[in-house]
Amino acid sequence: MQSLCRLGRALVALVLCFGFQTWAHADGTWPATINIGIQKGDPLVALRASGELEKAFAPHGVTVKWKEFVYGAPLVEAINTGDVDVGAVGSTPPILAQAGAAPGVVYVAFAPRLQKSYGLIVPPGSPIQRIADLKGKKIAFAKGSQGHLFVLKALADAAIPASAVQFVYLNYSDARAAFERGFIDAWAVPDPRYADTELTTGARTILSIGQLSVPQYGFYIGTREFAQRYPAALRLLFDLLDRQTALELAHPAQTAQFLSQNTGVRLDIWSRALPRLEWGVHYPLTDEVIDAQQDSADLAYREHVIPRKIDVREAIVDIR
Repeated sequence: MQSLCRLGRALVALVLCFGFQTWAHADGTWPATINIGIQKGDPLVALRASGELEKAFAPHGVTVKWKEFVYGAPLVEAINTGDVDVGAVGSTPPILAQAGAAPGVVYVAFAPRLQKSYGLIVPPGSPIQRIADLKGKKIAFAKGSQGHLFVLKALADAAIPASAVQFVYLNYSDARAAFERGFIDAWAVPDPRYADTELTTGARTILSIGQLSVPQYGFYIGTREFAQRYPAALRLLFDLLDRQTALELAHPAQTAQFLSQNTGVRLDIWSRALPRLEWGVHYPLTDEVIDAQQDSADLAYREHVIPRKIDVREAIVDIR
């Protein structure tokens, strides 16, 4: 408990120090409310639990509202309808948005390269050892999620056509049940659900997302209107988030306990997931990140995930 208190005091000190630096270059335009979309494994979960963002926004009269989503596609839809202003997603949802019915959704920041926080797993007794063994097998993931392009890229790297496997589109709870009952052969799943499944079922990883031939990144997205009108609000959010996550990852034991107490997810799950999470946020998008995301977009077009080719650069807003 004392270690948690020390971590909390450190976060408060961080906010106070950070606040004076950020407010000094703010452009003076602030929203009345900022609606933030979160998913279980992204760093915004810890920021929500800490309450520090509310303190940082209070001097500007900004109310913070949080909304939780199971995966990225529904979050994108909420941004498109105006229910959410900013949120963290994988590479697939913004590609679908730009190519489809949500062209107003834009990239505003990115997370570090994904390495071990997303895995393609099989049951412990499965004979499957590598991607080539998936021919003729059932692979589950949430349609439109990061897992969607993860699987497609894994197959492409192994020179296996998508038609050689069977995709099963399932949300987390349904995929977990299907995995445990042997109804699917493999499952692309992110932390902390990835860690939960490993600990509960003994699942075995045949590929981590960092093993793909082209880097994959997480992104922070919002509407073009919000990003262009309130860049100072986004800078405050991202600068605080990046500093806080660095502190949290430097104290994994305390952070795992803190998250367990505030999310209801078991301590052992967070303890396994935290070292694998690529937390942090950077802006603006670099050429390397843009090129990698363009590769994913081109793959999505070739595999008929999106109806038309897109230029990722057209969906980026520089909030500096």
